[in-house]
Amino acid sequence: MEYVIFASYGNDSIALIQWAFDRKLRSVTVVYSDTGWACDFWNERVINAEKWVKSLGFSTAQTKSEGMEKLVFRKKAWPRGGGGRFQFCTEALKKEPARQWLDKHDPEKLSTCMNGVRRCESRNRLTAPEWVDCSPDHGDRELWSPLVRHTDEDRNALIAKTPFDVLPYKSKECWPCVNAGKREIRHLEPERINLIERIEKNAGVNSKGNQRVMFSPSRHNGAVGIRAVVEDASKGMNDLIPVRICSSGWCN
Repeated sequence: MEYVIFASYGNDSIALIQWAFDRKLRSVTVVYSDTGWACDFWNERVINAEKWVKSLGFSTAQTKSEGMEKLVFRKKAWPRGGGGRFQFCTEALKKEPARQWLDKHDPEKLSTCMNGVRRCESRNRLTAPEWVDCSPDHGDRELWSPLVRHTDEDRNALIAKTPFDVLPYKSKECWPCVNAGKREIRHLEPERINLIERIEKNAGVNSKGNQRVMFSPSRHNGAVGIRAVVEDASKGMNDLIPVRICSSGWCN
């Protein structure tokens, strides 16, 4: 196992896998993080993507996490967006399971990890390095991001070689993402709203007596709870505060 691609099977992941195939990389394993928080239809995409990956001669694997619901109850809080210290979901649902998987399958740390980070995605990634000699997020292994200079057009040209269309949205392995803006929240399915509402109710209140809700009321005109947040988003207003995209590179 020379290369390990961590993929969500979103646009950038698909492009990276095709890039690796075009460059004739060998001994490649593509690892999907099963967060337990994917939207209902994403599992079918993962199944189809893994079939395609195997057709290229690559291997596939998955990591498993405790899931968002258990994480919220264990932390007694919902993770907050923005990539700051309160965004603990990426660490718990993706990074730690990935490190455990790597330690089991690459104990000597000989593999090079890869992700689909691109600098043009957001301001957070404008200076993303192509190469990291010792990445703590990957158990101090090498990390390679070969698509950092790729534009959307470059990426889409890679996807055009695959059986997949370019998605008009980001990966839904975590749905909704804690970084979701109003445009995404408007499209939450009734079943997902019901699930979030149940978790919010079961999570209770914090030490200040405030309900533990997924989305910060300050970002949603004071809306408390998922139904109020969806109602606010449905009014057609733009986000009051620019939505920051996590710079971790685990959601591509």
